[in-house]
Amino acid sequence: MKLLRNLAALSAALLLAAACAGIAYYIAVTGGTRLQTELLQTAAETAAVVDGAGKPIADISLKDAGRSVDSADLPSHVRQAFLTAEDRNFYRHRGLDVKGMARALLANLRARSFRQGASTISQQLVKNTHLSGDKTIRRKLREIKLALQLERQFTKDEILTMYLNTIYFGHACYGIESASAFYFGKDAKALSPAEGAMLAAVIRSPNRYSPFVSPEKCKAVRDGVLAQMQGLGYLSADACREAIAQPLPQTKHAPGGAESYLDAVLEELETLPDFSPYSKRGGYTICTYMDAELQRYCEQLKTDADRSGKSLLILDNDTRGVLAWHATEGNLRRQPGSLLKPLAVYAPAIEENILSPCTPVLDEKADFGGYAPSNYGGDYAGWVSARRALSESRNVPAVRILNELGVERSERALRRLGLTLQEGDRNLSLALGGMTRGYTLPELAGAYAALACGGQYAPASFIRKVLDADGRTVYERRCAPQRALSENTAFLLNDMLQTAAQSGTAKKLSALPFAMCGKTGTCGNERGNTDAWAVAYTRDKLFGVWMGNADNTRTDITGGGLPCHYAMLLARKAYATAAPRPFAPCPSVVRCRLDRASYEEDHVLRAAAPKQPQRYTFTDLFRAENYPHEMSPLFAKPRANATLTRQNNAICIDLCHAEYYDYRIKKRFAGKEEVVFDGHCGGRFVDENAAQGRPCTYTVTPYYRSDDGEYVYGEEETLPSVCLRKPARPPRRWWERALRLG
Repeated sequence: MKLLRNLAALSAALLLAAACAGIAYYIAVTGGTRLQTELLQTAAETAAVVDGAGKPIADISLKDAGRSVDSADLPSHVRQAFLTAEDRNFYRHRGLDVKGMARALLANLRARSFRQGASTISQQLVKNTHLSGDKTIRRKLREIKLALQLERQFTKDEILTMYLNTIYFGHACYGIESASAFYFGKDAKALSPAEGAMLAAVIRSPNRYSPFVSPEKCKAVRDGVLAQMQGLGYLSADACREAIAQPLPQTKHAPGGAESYLDAVLEELETLPDFSPYSKRGGYTICTYMDAELQRYCEQLKTDADRSGKSLLILDNDTRGVLAWHATEGNLRRQPGSLLKPLAVYAPAIEENILSPCTPVLDEKADFGGYAPSNYGGDYAGWVSARRALSESRNVPAVRILNELGVERSERALRRLGLTLQEGDRNLSLALGGMTRGYTLPELAGAYAALACGGQYAPASFIRKVLDADGRTVYERRCAPQRALSENTAFLLNDMLQTAAQSGTAKKLSALPFAMCGKTGTCGNERGNTDAWAVAYTRDKLFGVWMGNADNTRTDITGGGLPCHYAMLLARKAYATAAPRPFAPCPSVVRCRLDRASYEEDHVLRAAAPKQPQRYTFTDLFRAENYPHEMSPLFAKPRANATLTRQNNAICIDLCHAEYYDYRIKKRFAGKEEVVFDGHCGGRFVDENAAQGRPCTYTVTPYYRSDDGEYVYGEEETLPSVCLRKPARPPRRWWERALRLG
C-alpha cells in the first residue's frame, strides 16, 4: 500500500509539474498577444492587380471586395448552414471546443502531424484576422488566447457577423455579401437553403470546392452539409430533397474588363505554396504578365460566325507567362481530341526512335483488339508518311503508332509535359484525345510551349510576383523549365506541325506572312461537336483557342474552322509590327537524301546512293541517332535481275527496274562478242537476229547516269546459254507424199 501511495504521489507531482510547465509555456508564448478589434472588420483593400507594364488592370482591383451584412438579417437556414459545417456548438461553448480539441490532439499524435485542428468559429475568426496559417503549437496557443478574449468582448451574434463578413469564399470574395453577389447575383438576405449550404461548403477549400473549379466536388460537399442540416433538425426531409435537387451556379456575376484574366490570377494565387487569402489583405500588389493591348483585343474579338462560347489565350514562350486570357465559359476541362496527338503519340514515338517525320504508316481500316477507330469522313489513304498523317490529323495512323509505342510510354511523356491521366484514360482511344476529364487550355498551352522551347517544360502562369504594402517581394515566380523531350524531338515535331499549318488541318494559318506551327482538334459525333480546338505557335509566342459550350450544347464548329481562324487573327495582331524569330537550328537533327523507289514500292526508308539521280530521291529530317543507314540497293549496286526466254524464233530478255536503268546487252557467238543493245528500253529486249542452230550467250549490264554526268555501272550478269533450233527441211518430193496421203 505504501508503494502504491508513493507511486500515486509521484504521478500527481509529475502531472502538476507538467501542468505548471504547460502554463508557464502558455504564458511565455502568448505574452503580449492582444485582440485588435480593428482587424476584425473586412479590409478596405485586399490586393491590387497590375499588368505586365505595372499599370492597374481596369475594373478588377480587389478594393471593396467585402460588403458587411448583419447575421441577424440573414435567413435562419443560412446561419444554420455555417454552424452545421463549421461549429455546431457555437452558441454553447465559450470560444473553445475542448472535446473536439482533445480528439484532434489524439489524431495528430497518432499521425505525427497536424491533420486536425478542431477550430471553432471564434478561433477561425482570430486566426484569419490576427495570425498566420502556420500549423505550430505556438500559433495554436495564441489562437486560443485570442479566441477567449474575443468571447469576453463580443456577443455570439456579433462574432458570427464578423466571421461571415471576413471569411474568404474564393474568387476574390471576402464576406458572405460579396460571395452571394458573385456566385448567385443576389443579396445574402435572399439566399436559399441550397445556396447557403454551398457557400458554407466552399469555405473549407475555395480552390477545391468552387463550383467553377470542380462542380462535382462542390455538389458532393454541399449535399453533405444539407444532409447534416436535416439530421440536426434544421431542414425537413422534403426541404432537404428539394435543396439537393437544385443546380449549382453556372454563371459568375462579376464586373467586366479582364474578368477572365483576374479569375485566373486569383485561382493561381490560391495554389501558391505560401498562399493565405487573409495574409494578402492590406495593400498587396499582384504583378501579372498581362499585355493590356492583347487582352483588350481578345475580349473584343468575335465574328459573325460565332456560334458558341470560346476561350482565347496568348502565351509568352520564354517566360511561360500568359499575356492575354479571355474565357466566356470559364477555365473548363474538356476532351482535347486530336490536339493531343502530337503530345501523346508523335512526340514519344519520335523520342523512342520508333518514328521519324517520313516514316511510312498504313492508313486503312483496322481493328486493334476490339477497338476500331475511323478516319473523319471514312477517308483512308493507304501508306502515308507520319508527317502527312499528323498534318491531316488521320486517326488510324495515330492509333497504330500508339499501339506500337504502348500507352505506358505515352503516359510517361504526357506526365513530363504536365498532363496527367485518369484511370479510365489508359487505352488506345488516348491517341484521339478520348479522356475522362480532359485538360484546360492553359494546361495544353504549357505542354505545347515545351515544343516551342526545345523540349523544356514549365507550366503556364498568370502571376509574376507579389509585393507587400512596403514594396517588398513576398513571392516571385521562378520559371525553371524541366527537360520533357529531347531537343531534336521537339525540333522534328515543330517541323511536322509547320506542315500542318501550311497544308494540313491548320492551313488557315498559311495566310500569315511568316511560318507557324499549328494543330487542330475536334470532339463530337454524328449529332454534332462539343469541343473545337486550335493551337498555333512560333518560337516566341503561342496562341490557343477553344470553342464550345459549358453545358455541352452541340455545335457544327470544327478545329480547322473558326478556332484556327481566331488563332491566325491573334498571331497577326501579336506580330503586327515585327515578325517572329525563326526556330534555332538543332545540331542533332540531320537532313537525309532518301530512295524514293524503296519508299513508294516497299514502304521502307533507305538512304539514297551517293550518285543516285535527284529525280529518284527525296529529303527529310531525322534525329542524328535514328537516320537510315541502309543504302538503296537499286542505285548503290545496280543489278539487272534479267530472265531469258525463247519465243517464236527470237530471244527475249526481260529486265527488272527498267524505269531506273539503261542497259548494255552483249552477245557472245562463235567466239565473238558484240553489243546488241545499249540504252533505255521498256523492260524487254528482243533479239530477232539470233543465230539458229548454234549456242550463244548474253550478258546484261545495268547502269544509270548521275546528275553530274557520271555513269554508274552495275555488275555484268551472264545469262544461261541458249540455242535456237534450225527449222527442219521438208522431205524431197514432199508434194508426192502429200498426194499419196490425199
